[in-house]
Amino acid sequence: MSTKQLASSNGAIRLNEILPRSQFIGGQDVQVRSCCSRWQECQGDDVYVAIVDSETDGHEFACEAIERGATAIVTERLLAVDRPQCIVEDSRLAFATICHALAGNPSQRISTIGVSGSDGKTVTSHLIQSVFDQSGGNVGLLSSIENRLGATNVLAPNRNLNSPLLADQLSTMVLSGCTHAVVEMASEALAQHSLSGVTLDAAVVTNIRHDNMGFHGSKENYQRAATRLLQYLKPTGFAVLNADDPTTHYLLDRIETPVLTIGMIHQAEVTAKVIERTNSEQTFLLTAGGESAVVRTSIIGDQHVYNCLAAAAVGLTSGIELAVIAKGLESVLVIPGRLERVECGQPFNVWIDSARSARQLATALQSVKRVTKGKIWCICSVDDQQNRTLRRQIGEIVERSSDFHVLTQTLMKKQTDYEPAHQVLDGFDNPATVQLIPDRFKAIEWTLSQAGPDDAVVITGCGERPIARVGEQQWEVCDRDVCQAWLYDQASWTDHESKPTIFNIDDYR
Repeated sequence: MSTKQLASSNGAIRLNEILPRSQFIGGQDVQVRSCCSRWQECQGDDVYVAIVDSETDGHEFACEAIERGATAIVTERLLAVDRPQCIVEDSRLAFATICHALAGNPSQRISTIGVSGSDGKTVTSHLIQSVFDQSGGNVGLLSSIENRLGATNVLAPNRNLNSPLLADQLSTMVLSGCTHAVVEMASEALAQHSLSGVTLDAAVVTNIRHDNMGFHGSKENYQRAATRLLQYLKPTGFAVLNADDPTTHYLLDRIETPVLTIGMIHQAEVTAKVIERTNSEQTFLLTAGGESAVVRTSIIGDQHVYNCLAAAAVGLTSGIELAVIAKGLESVLVIPGRLERVECGQPFNVWIDSARSARQLATALQSVKRVTKGKIWCICSVDDQQNRTLRRQIGEIVERSSDFHVLTQTLMKKQTDYEPAHQVLDGFDNPATVQLIPDRFKAIEWTLSQAGPDDAVVITGCGERPIARVGEQQWEVCDRDVCQAWLYDQASWTDHESKPTIFNIDDYR
């Protein structure tokens, strides 16, 4: 992934203008036409930004960067080099600011909405895009599922969004005529200042959960990173916060920026009340002020209602009528891997959910349980990125929230390491009830074959992510593909031509 940024058509920038608190050594200013944070990528006229990460200290490679053509150094400490230096407090933040300045500060030329939080970021981002699309806007989107940089420019998502990439993508949206940009931002990216240099018209924090700190190490660090999104708001910007979420509710009195609250339980400015819910849709009453609208969505669960509330709040503050907002919410029929329903005419229900944290897993299973008359079959995954505590929690939740349990691997592997599976089984009071099937294809096939009428199969851990590559063309296969192949194989087709042209289950075996 590129860690380099070139100047836009606006030409060079001056560091004393965009980094006014910095100190200059070897000159009174540094003029920048391109910058780079990796010494290996430095070329003539580049300004090298020395960044400290988890593995290396970029300051130690300043001489190598100069040998490759770097004309100046942005650094956190004085270095023994013969090039001008710009000393800053945080070089990672400075790098982000420089990148966006070189790109022409695109977020200042387009209405930009940032979305962060523990759960619901991706769905909320897509709902916001749909609301603005419904109102006639031309919306760019950066999410963990897809990137839309214009009407015809759709790209695969970037798992690790960095500052030069974000600046380039926002600039492309501006050039493509986008009126709005919706940016999903993970807490890890916020902690690394990847959003620095961006100015937001709206900041949505869906919720702040503390069930898996992972990258951050502590609740305090995670909370600080999750709420950093609010620091990038324009003076005229506003925040959307969940009044029902304990952590964000606690923060309401401490936030100085204008806030619009959403909720289903506590008092809030934008609220919802569920009217009806089935396995294929739910209906709720959306209320803002003295106005209400009925919304029917094909995605179920309270979490989706909260996501809709957040998107509605953004739309309302942008002057969009509530009826238009409701249509925008309803037009999102499915989000890949987010409690995605697979319907192939079978007598039971199948849902696919990414559910990578213990809380996400519990939310998915409870949402399905509320609309299921029969038994709940849960396929849970062993992932290399899970720690022992998380695996145990997953075991506890699966045993408590489902009737039948299947444990499998997230990815297809030739060799199986059973220790992670044992760590999940540690969370079960009765581990003998678990079916351990390491081959994910076989695990899905076996579970589908066992489900009875009115049962529900919930396949978790991967969502929209590919689990393997098959065939000479190395097609990417996900849980949905395997489910559809098996279910269609079991269906009876009177008209051969009407049978969907997809892989047979044997292609996966």
